[in-house]
Amino acid sequence: MTKIIFSDYGNLAAEQAYEIAWDFLARGGAISDEFETCVFLAQRITMMVDEGQTNRIRMANRAISEYEHYVEDLDKPICRAANSRS
Repeated sequence: MTKIIFSDYGNLAAEQAYEIAWDFLARGGAISDEFETCVFLAQRITMMVDEGQTNRIRMANRAISEYEHYVEDLDKPICRAANSRS
């Protein structure tokens, strides 16, 4: 899947960062929806490259961290003010 996303992008560091992040998340069992995770990582890493990042390890770590926060936020219940009135 990585080759499809980054082969035309022409940035080896971005491709490697994606592979590192994907492998880490997959080995840890953190991927429940492969497509959603793929898109999330690709978007984040692309944004980092656009910001001038070139370090594949830094990009991978940041993408992993942002993905973990994203998943945590999905699991949090939404509290509504109307429901909290007694």
